[in-house]
Amino acid sequence: MRKTKLLSAAIFVIASFANGRYIHGVNWADETVSCTSRIQSWADGQCGGPGPNFISLQTPQTSWWVLGPADADGNSNMKAWDFDKGDRDYVAGWRGGSPINAEQEIVVFFENALEDKAGSDLIIRLFCGPAAKASVYVSSDLSSFAKVGEIEGSLNGVPGKGGFLYDAEFDFSEKYSEPVHYVKVYREVTASQSGMFFDSFRSAHTKLPQTKAEVIHYGWTILQDTNSDCYTDNVDFAQLAESWKICYDPQTSEFSQLPFEDPNSIPSSCHGVWQAGFGMEADINRDCTVNIQDLILFAEKFLTCTDPSNENCIKPWKL
Repeated sequence: MRKTKLLSAAIFVIASFANGRYIHGVNWADETVSCTSRIQSWADGQCGGPGPNFISLQTPQTSWWVLGPADADGNSNMKAWDFDKGDRDYVAGWRGGSPINAEQEIVVFFENALEDKAGSDLIIRLFCGPAAKASVYVSSDLSSFAKVGEIEGSLNGVPGKGGFLYDAEFDFSEKYSEPVHYVKVYREVTASQSGMFFDSFRSAHTKLPQTKAEVIHYGWTILQDTNSDCYTDNVDFAQLAESWKICYDPQTSEFSQLPFEDPNSIPSSCHGVWQAGFGMEADINRDCTVNIQDLILFAEKFLTCTDPSNENCIKPWKL
């Protein structure tokens, strides 16, 4: 089967920023290792779909739509198509019907391995058609895969309704005992209403920190702690000041291309900049520009700490 490899130099540049991504104890997929030629983004660059962008070396930003935190459901109602309420449909997968879309697959990589623990171990957020079906495989080294389950649409149900997100959960118990670094989803059905689009791949387990090092590693530091040392202080303020007025939003005239070594690696939106790992830590509100709004948010948490060994510090993982 012909696959389109995404490991270009530009992708390596981006992945070096994104690997090992824990956010609030959740382990998210870090890299799209490979995919077949008909994997495409759903949105058309603004909202809605289907879009024309296939995941390829020519449009590398689309490869990040299945990485990092789930982001197709901005208002948390598990529906990805509330465009009038601000949702942006950041998903990628395959459409139904045509034989040209048969035998599609996508493989994602976790820098921090998924583990076999009690209950579910892997969660894939997606939407699909009622006739959709795919098999899910895992591997530790990309050389051999073990099947851990299937995703299947249902008539008049979820999954099976376009745009209604579903969390498919998979338990590795008695199926795979090695640390899981690779997850592959393979299309089993090509027919009308058998499309399937993915929002995110993540661990089912949440890591809670016991030490300062674990707070940092598992992503429990607050956004105002820009240097991730568990203390929001003058050092963080200096980093904010150093980044003042820098703009990484590719949709504005003030956009700075400084961190993007290859023009083909530049994402098409601020969201894509963050998904690709190019966001500035001083950009507290994540709008790709460091300005007065970030300073206001910083002031709200100035001198706040998240060090577990300090009784006077807050413990956001217990809230």
